[in-house]
Amino acid sequence: MTQKILNIFKSKQRKYLLLVPILLLPLLLVFKPLIFNLRRTAPKTFLLGQDFSRQDRSQIESTLSSQYPTPQGLILQFQDSEVTLLLASISAQINPQKTASTLLYRHLNKGIAPYLDNYFSQKDFSLELDYDPTLLAQYAADYSKQFSKPFIPTEISLQNQSSQKEVQITQGQLGSIYDPLLISESILSHLSRYQVDTPLKILPSPDGALPSQEELETTQKKAQKLINKSLTLTLPDTDPVVIDDSTLVSWLNFDQSYQMDKISEYVNNLLSSLRLDPVNAVFTFENNQVTEFTPAKDGRDLDSTKLVELITTNLDQLFDSSEATLSFEIPFVSISPTLRTQDVNNLGIKELLGEGSSTFKHSSAIRNHNVKQGASIVNRVLVAPGEKFSFIESLGEVTLEAGYKNAYIIRAGRTELDVGGGICQVSTTLFRAMLNSGLDITERRHHAYRVSYYEEDMPPGYDATVFIPKPDLAFINDTGHHLLIQNTYDETNKKLTYQIYGTSDGRKAEITNYRQWGAAPAPPDVYIDDPTLESGKVVQVEHRVPGLKTAFDWKVVRDGETLHQQTFQSTYTPWAAVYRRGPQP
Repeated sequence: MTQKILNIFKSKQRKYLLLVPILLLPLLLVFKPLIFNLRRTAPKTFLLGQDFSRQDRSQIESTLSSQYPTPQGLILQFQDSEVTLLLASISAQINPQKTASTLLYRHLNKGIAPYLDNYFSQKDFSLELDYDPTLLAQYAADYSKQFSKPFIPTEISLQNQSSQKEVQITQGQLGSIYDPLLISESILSHLSRYQVDTPLKILPSPDGALPSQEELETTQKKAQKLINKSLTLTLPDTDPVVIDDSTLVSWLNFDQSYQMDKISEYVNNLLSSLRLDPVNAVFTFENNQVTEFTPAKDGRDLDSTKLVELITTNLDQLFDSSEATLSFEIPFVSISPTLRTQDVNNLGIKELLGEGSSTFKHSSAIRNHNVKQGASIVNRVLVAPGEKFSFIESLGEVTLEAGYKNAYIIRAGRTELDVGGGICQVSTTLFRAMLNSGLDITERRHHAYRVSYYEEDMPPGYDATVFIPKPDLAFINDTGHHLLIQNTYDETNKKLTYQIYGTSDGRKAEITNYRQWGAAPAPPDVYIDDPTLESGKVVQVEHRVPGLKTAFDWKVVRDGETLHQQTFQSTYTPWAAVYRRGPQP
């Protein structure tokens, strides 16, 4: 019985073994092209319409090199203009090796599953390229700027003709825009299709739209209704603002709307001239109490959105109005000051935290003027708890219009004539007060070379230079109370003193371990021609100063805890004596 079963099993096993080759035969037939033509292209493989079927790599690359050499350049047509793009300028070339790989392995590009469809279906390829994307993008952007033309809109205006006003329409011009991305894609497509003997036409996109004849006539009739009419904007404390007919006509659009960008621009210009900044309560600290001498005053800001709405509403009515002008009040919103009069005595400003001073006895009259002007601006400054004080922000613009004069300054290590020379006397003095007050000093830079004014009453290294926008002098108010920064300017003795008031939290500032080293001799004298001086006159601006390095340790302690600690180091370049001299006789 057992032997019979074994015989049956062996019989079936032989049948199964005979079925294996039968089942594998279709698979072998399917994958035969891949197995026997692994290094050749599939049937129906084309490149730019040319048959590359069943070719190996060497055949493909040989044909590509002979029939598709990289051209020197392409001709690009931008409407009426032609330019030649040298392919070397964008590092572009035809890559035969990469192209051959694409043809050889195209039937495997999508995996094994769609193998048969890829292998036996016809497909036409383009050339593979190498190029620098950054250079191509830059050239495309350059071409776009060069050949794009701006849209010039049609404009309507009033012109005086023979003592009469007439509506005049100036025809506009459509613009054209060349998209840099489209330029890049067109260049690559043109080269990959090897259309090198044919100029590449780059087509622009139109920019803008011009009004129809009907729109022109309708708008012209509307404009004529505005001749000799106006809008009057009234103010409670100043002369009214009149918007004349020329301005109103220029706001008309040809689609029966208004050019809102022009109206908004007009309103924004009004904003800059009619806005009033709030005035904080100004006070000083005397006899251990805060004394007010200028009350706070609300400011005003123009309600731009509402004003634009009022202008357009009244303009709508003006067309058919029998009145020559329509009037309405300019809408404002109130701006509250940061510091009101009633807040002055509630800020916790109780005592002097620290002060610093500097003298400038040999300073010129012009420089003294700038010191006084700068000190008057950076004065009575209130710094809230946690707020950052910036000398540059408090100072504002340093211009002739702001009351400064031209004087010599240090810029980039050189002495130059510029507006505001002497401002650093103010920042240096305030820096010394900040040190003695124990504040959290976050920004300070020393001068490029030693300046005699800053060494009249202190050794070198206690100065602070500022220049818009950088470097700055800054600190953060970490005292937990408001701070009041004020100064006194002694014009007779040429001395500036800064005091910083607040509420003491018990901190003490210590300056120790002052040292000097690295002294270097000064270079030869320097003469600067100054046409403002009399002929032959010589004025010394800077004294000969040797180079030097200094440092001091600064520490702020409260109840045994170190709040701040820095080593302020200064490196001064050797500097020659500097003279200004008038024209030579």
